Amino acid sequence: MTDTITTSAGLGEGTMTLPPAPVVADRRIAFSGELDRVHAELADAQRKIAEQENTIRGLRNDQITDGSDHRLVTFWERAERVANAANFCEEYDRIAEGLNGPRREREYEVTIRATIEWTTTRTSRDEEDAGTDVLDDFDSDTIAEAARDGSIDIIDSEVYDTTEI
Repeated sequence: MTDTITTSAGLGEGTMTLPPAPVVADRRIAFSGELDRVHAELADAQRKIAEQENTIRGLRNDQITDGSDHRLVTFWERAERVANAANFCEEYDRIAEGLNGPRREREYEVTIRATIEWTTTRTSRDEEDAGTDVLDDFDSDTIAEAARDGSIDIIDSEVYDTTEI
């Protein structure tokens, strides 16, 4: 076996110079302030969550004393459906009124009595014939047309009769 020796000139000889060490800024103080701010925000969020949990607990467990409480919406809707289906409408109305619950919606036939003023032009032989001709031609279509073109004025109106259907 043959030994091989290699030599290189200048390697490992002389003084070795290293570059200067980088300057390290101490940012622990700035980070400490940021950390304190985050801790404060976390504590505030935890406080708000605790308040909301107390509110939820109260909504779940506090006694309902008013029938109009929003937590009873589904109850009243179902109770009304049952009352309508089983013909317990009067009982439902009595209970809902006593507990401040919502009233049932029902259909009504409403009659309104109105006094109107309508001016029109008519060609006739005299005043009496003109008045008679207008009355003979006056019907619901005439009222509807006058209402559309704005030539009718409602002087007075009142509910004359209301009947539950």
